[in-house]
Amino acid sequence: MRKTREDLTISEALRDPLIAMVLRADGVKLDDFKQLLEVAARKREPRPSTASDMIGSFASRANLPAMPCFG
Repeated sequence: MRKTREDLTISEALRDPLIAMVLRADGVKLDDFKQLLEVAARKREPRPSTASDMIGSFASRANLPAMPCFG
């Protein structure tokens, strides 16, 4: 089965052996790392689901009208 996404889920990151080695080398507890990832995930802005949602999101950040003008 081929993955279509590039990012690891939180549970995948917590099970990844390379990440575990780095955490151990840095003296970071797995529970602390898990908490950090969960807090970051909650704070992360949800991705727009459609092109019009994306345009509206960009427009609101730039104080522009949500409808694109192709004149």
